[in-house]
Amino acid sequence: MAAPWSALFSAIPWSDVIAHAPTVAKGAKKLWQKVGKRPAADDAPADVPATPAGASPEARLAALEARLAESGLRQQESAELLAALAAQNADLVRAVDELQRRTRLLGVLLGLALLIGAGALAVTLLR
Repeated sequence: MAAPWSALFSAIPWSDVIAHAPTVAKGAKKLWQKVGKRPAADDAPADVPATPAGASPEARLAALEARLAESGLRQQESAELLAALAAQNADLVRAVDELQRRTRLLGVLLGLALLIGAGALAVTLLR
């Protein structure tokens, strides 16, 4: 049976989520700006001059190398953002596991307290 949503959301360490939110937002904004400014597939990047069709092979090769270098930088930045998000996800999973462990411990302690209380009540009523 599925757990109620309120129980699931209450188990999330919101302080950690809020603490990491600026980093995630900054990375997402940076990625969005790069993706939003990305030229169409047939256009050259803004900082790489377009080479005319009749340009020398050396000029075309240099332009392609510049495009490849820019693409590599974008890929590296995306990978760093994904690594940061994966680390935060791992932290959330660890925190949820810890909260589940604590909840089980509290349930056991509550059960023991109820048994002790019921025993004490039974002893006092029997006297």
